[in-house]
Amino acid sequence: MNRFAHVVLGCLLLTATGFAGEPSLRGRWGDSRAPKQLLSPSKNNKTNALVVFSASSVCPLSKRLVPVLNELQKEFQKAGIQFIALLPNGMETVASIAEFALDTNLAFPVYKDDRNQPWHEQLKLTTTPQVVVLDTRQGYDVAKVVYRGQADDQWFGGGTANGKKPYLKMALQSFVKGQAPEHTETAASGCAIAKNVRRDLSAYEHVTYYKDVMPIIQNKCQACHREGEPGGELFMSFNDYDTVASMIDTIIDRVENKIMPPWHAKVGDKKKQGGLKHDASLTEEQISILLAWHQNGTKAGDKKDAPAEIQWPAAGDWKIGKPDFIFQMPEPYIVPAKRLDEYQYYRAKANFPEDRYIQAVETRPGNKAVVHHVGVILGPATDEKFNGSEAMLKLYGLTGDKIRKVGDYVPGDPFNARTYPEGYGLILPKNTDIVFEMHYTPTGTKQEADISQMGIVWAKEKPQHVIETKVFNRKDIRLMPHDSHYEMSNWYAFETDVKIYALAPHMHFRGKDYLLYKVTKPNTKEEKREIVLKIANYDFNWQRTYEFEKPIELRAGDALFAVMHFDNSHFNPNNPDPEQKIGFGIKSDQEMFNTRVKFERVTLE
Repeated sequence: MNRFAHVVLGCLLLTATGFAGEPSLRGRWGDSRAPKQLLSPSKNNKTNALVVFSASSVCPLSKRLVPVLNELQKEFQKAGIQFIALLPNGMETVASIAEFALDTNLAFPVYKDDRNQPWHEQLKLTTTPQVVVLDTRQGYDVAKVVYRGQADDQWFGGGTANGKKPYLKMALQSFVKGQAPEHTETAASGCAIAKNVRRDLSAYEHVTYYKDVMPIIQNKCQACHREGEPGGELFMSFNDYDTVASMIDTIIDRVENKIMPPWHAKVGDKKKQGGLKHDASLTEEQISILLAWHQNGTKAGDKKDAPAEIQWPAAGDWKIGKPDFIFQMPEPYIVPAKRLDEYQYYRAKANFPEDRYIQAVETRPGNKAVVHHVGVILGPATDEKFNGSEAMLKLYGLTGDKIRKVGDYVPGDPFNARTYPEGYGLILPKNTDIVFEMHYTPTGTKQEADISQMGIVWAKEKPQHVIETKVFNRKDIRLMPHDSHYEMSNWYAFETDVKIYALAPHMHFRGKDYLLYKVTKPNTKEEKREIVLKIANYDFNWQRTYEFEKPIELRAGDALFAVMHFDNSHFNPNNPDPEQKIGFGIKSDQEMFNTRVKFERVTLE
């Protein structure tokens, strides 16, 4: 594919596009759709009515109404009534709407309104919260209003904590019976919708590319958007003024909505926990600089103001330096041109007679065009060959908790190449071999060959702190067609006191969000839970390992508790087929629920 084709593809993928005369709503993944696209296309899941709930991520009453609306969605789902949360305030971003949904446990889809053609104005919504019911039995028509107003008689001042007049429920009951509701309109109480966003950029009116923008591009974008890396290969390299200035409209759209740079996680309490290392997200000041540069004409400025070019490793260089030892697949695998994604397993002999310790490790694909990800697993030293299902059982065990890993490759993850600080390292136990777990995705155009590798720098001595990797799995996934909020949870416990340095949640295309709690004294009257990590808009395309600035200390007997949600509906733009019932499986169109944890066994005081 030539460079022009890359640009066109990137614009199609990244720029919000709507239909002429219709709002373009933004979903939690950054996807765009017109209101008519909210109706289910399935004959088995017809949308008879839309209930649009105008909400705000900072409005207490919006948050207080969510449990009520969740129950109504559950009650009227079988009648073909679909609830939609619409966040119309200009200050909202794709990130903020997703976080609102996670924090309130919103059980139905959430969208950010279009600033230029606001849907809330077409629906005549003026406050948050407020609801409108549209009759969609004959298709989408903004004029076919069944009811507009309060969900119930809770009000902004909080004097009525429990709504006693369920206006929305009564309207829906009448609609289902084919009757006109007693009330077709009520006056909503709440906060006036503020569709305009205002940001003071007066301090940044003289910013230029070379002095102000280029440092941001270097430090936050070029690690991926350069030659040989995913952003450069699939979209374009941001390596000069002309490219960045030409793409500024797309960049602003992604940056302002906090979709790019891709960073989806937050800690629960930053003051207590510290943050996350290698945080790729932009600061508010960096966003302001980019916005001001865009508004003021993308001035180049003086090249003398430019920072020194970063000397990135060449495409073929090892990021950990020259390895002491290289494991690789014993033979190339030829990935067919057209086939569903597949897993292959290859043993690389190690079988050292003594434990060996690793100071640095890097897993790298031989062919990024077809390698989706690589897991490097510790397996017993034998001459046995593996096939897919047999390898899964032997390496993962029945529950999936048996697996031990020493390396991974996931596009964009800083743990692909990892040099541990002095005194820290990994163990390669004696009498073990290396098993490459290869997830391939064909290009669809031609056969491709791959030989992937893992390079190691040995530690000079046994490190004081030995880091292990454990994968916690749950396999009893039963995700029904069109379910947009399927919840699963799992407990993670350790036999000893541990320090947890990093972890990586893992789901597939239908993964939606993730919450992780630290639980002290679980299942007792003294049980206490605190959020240690949350991912409001999980994206299968960006599977990162998140490293804590302060390790999580967990005593034996305490636990981690993970909650994940999946979306198997047409609202999920990543979903291959909402009509399918989905169970556990290693392929992308199946589902997984696991968390990869990097920890050290310790004795806590």
